[in-house]
Amino acid sequence: MSLTIPLGLKTAIESGNCVLFIGAGIGYDMTGSDGNHVPDGVALAKELASHFKIDTDSDDLSKVSQIISLRRSRDELDGYLRKRFANVEPGDHVKWLITNRWKAIYTTNYDFGIERAYEHNPSPLQTPISISATQDLVEFDPRFQVPIFHIHGALFGVHQSIVITQDDYTTFRERRRMLFEALKLQFATSTFLYIGYSHRDPNWSLVWHELATEFAPAKLPISYRVSPGTDAID
Repeated sequence: MSLTIPLGLKTAIESGNCVLFIGAGIGYDMTGSDGNHVPDGVALAKELASHFKIDTDSDDLSKVSQIISLRRSRDELDGYLRKRFANVEPGDHVKWLITNRWKAIYTTNYDFGIERAYEHNPSPLQTPISISATQDLVEFDPRFQVPIFHIHGALFGVHQSIVITQDDYTTFRERRRMLFEALKLQFATSTFLYIGYSHRDPNWSLVWHELATEFAPAKLPISYRVSPGTDAID
């Protein structure tokens, strides 16, 4: 199946003015230590419920994680996730993505699969800088470096804390305010390409609607989305 890239997106990528936004759906092109695909949010919710013996039909990751945190402990939850997402390896599509020059990369994923893709590239155009907390923010040269913003935190690296439970979503802004401010600025000035992202995240929606309100009646730059299973109503 061939895919025709829209001219506006092609121009943005070639000019280096495109921001890549990666969601959990990219896990279909990544593998974990067990050799299987990395689960998306729905699959992870069901996996957690099964592992921790939570009797529920819910596939809401924040709800399932909240119950596990209350009934067991947050350390147990994080420990399981850290083991589950260790040594994530990117597939060919992810490796190809990072051969392009990006203005920035945002992800809601907790793993370092994107960073690993850069490690696989023998001659990357940019050096990745992982940012998962306000303390990680540093000055960078966009000609040679690309920031990877883990806006929901990361399970690895210096600051190992993530947004996953309902309580986390309630307090996310205080802990990662500057990361979301950077996202808001990018919304206003750049073309976005979304891959593997459902747009159901309340954090993203809040930031986007705040900016849309502030920007009105002007229009934000056009964004693009790769989503094979998009509902017709969307």
